[in-house]
Amino acid sequence: MKLRVLTATSKGKLLTIAEMLSKEGGADYAVDVIPPAYACDRERLVIVVASVAAKMPNAFSIFCKDLSKSRAQHVALLVDGKPEHASTIVEWIKDAGAHVCDEILYMNGGLPFKFTKSVSDEEKQAASDWLKRIFEDISKA
Repeated sequence: MKLRVLTATSKGKLLTIAEMLSKEGGADYAVDVIPPAYACDRERLVIVVASVAAKMPNAFSIFCKDLSKSRAQHVALLVDGKPEHASTIVEWIKDAGAHVCDEILYMNGGLPFKFTKSVSDEEKQAASDWLKRIFEDISKA
């Protein structure tokens, strides 16, 4: 499956999980930041790992508002933040034309430092199970 994992966070825990998801999912590219070095093009699944807030960086909002069906068929979100902030991102992506997977994984990203990369076994398992459910949902679509 053509898969990309992209991040919009500086939190080490979330970056570690992004790397794990990339390896488990068999991503075609290394984990990249938003906006990515190489534009998304006919990706089957784009996983966005982000710390969200009421006001998101301009580059992030432009990226999400440009995720058309030709760039990404499906988008899955792993979010550190409030559901109401994530819903704004979901609307941006839906308005652009990509399908947003129903299940958003909410995870506490911890301290905002890249060097704090400790992830508990429970969090790793939750992310892994979530990825499996996303793959199952996409296979039905």
